[in-house]
Amino acid sequence: MAFTSFPFSSSPLSTEAEYALTASRWGNDGVHTDDLSSTTLKVTANGTSSVSIAAGSGFVNGATVINDGPYLLPVVSNSGGSSARKDLVVLRYDASADSITPVYKTGAASAPALTNSPETGVVEIPLAECTVAAGTSVVASGAVVDRRWGVGRPVAYGVPGARRPSRKGQLLVEGNDLYLGDGTAWNYVGTAGTTTWGTYTPIWTAGSTTVNWGSGSNNVGRYKLFGKTCHLTIQVIPTGNPPGYDDPLQVSLPFACHNSLRQLFTVTFTSSNSQGSAVGAAMTYPTESTTKIARIRFPVSSGSSGSPGAEVINSVNMHTNEPFNMRTGDVLTISGTYELA
Repeated sequence: MAFTSFPFSSSPLSTEAEYALTASRWGNDGVHTDDLSSTTLKVTANGTSSVSIAAGSGFVNGATVINDGPYLLPVVSNSGGSSARKDLVVLRYDASADSITPVYKTGAASAPALTNSPETGVVEIPLAECTVAAGTSVVASGAVVDRRWGVGRPVAYGVPGARRPSRKGQLLVEGNDLYLGDGTAWNYVGTAGTTTWGTYTPIWTAGSTTVNWGSGSNNVGRYKLFGKTCHLTIQVIPTGNPPGYDDPLQVSLPFACHNSLRQLFTVTFTSSNSQGSAVGAAMTYPTESTTKIARIRFPVSSGSSGSPGAEVINSVNMHTNEPFNMRTGDVLTISGTYELA
């Protein structure tokens, strides 16, 4: 037994099998297109005894095939069949025949399996699934299902300001940032190395004053990043009773929020000082600040408004002492998801 390696000056590629073994790893098997809505090697039918393969090219097991089409491929008859038959139109790489050719491959109640035996020199990739009704030898126009694979393109690398044109389905790496092309633009996917989860210490403020919840208070924020989305939970349990402030209570975000969207969070309050519990909402005000939750609000009944006797629910901003007086042991939790800048 021994190791064999090629191509080298002393051991060049000498057989078709050696070339196929090497070249088949250069790209994915499939048709040459960035968008499978194209007609590249697409199969269509019109109710006759043949199907048509459109012009195009493809790659199978390291070899290239070109069709200057349209190419008509005969349908195998199902005239003696008692039920509909599902067939495949495939491109078959056949080393013994020195070719890649279109083949109409018959099935049964389900489509036939593809042959994938590079070691014996036969590899098939699908172009379409066709249904032939019982007792017929034709494929109706609506009886063709597209099964093409796209070759795709390798991952591209670049720098901001010098981007190549967007290719649909291609990935672009710029530094640690990953983008997906849609044929028109490069769309941000995520950043490698960005902390996917972590903790931070929220800073609570009322106007320009930092709120002190007391020595040893439980004041923690936890976040998880999904691309440009951040899931956030903030919780504070005071060990003291801060003074009342005229300005609404605000709290810092771990990452700046989107500068044009007002985003909402759920708020829950539970009192350890006989004030009960409540559920409210918190929100960002990007016009005021993109680095903090700007308002925390709880619903209150505000009496009559509009038609006589109609009671309306309104809301009030949360301060350190209203609508609840935050004291030792009370629990305030903010949870939600927001879009990053």
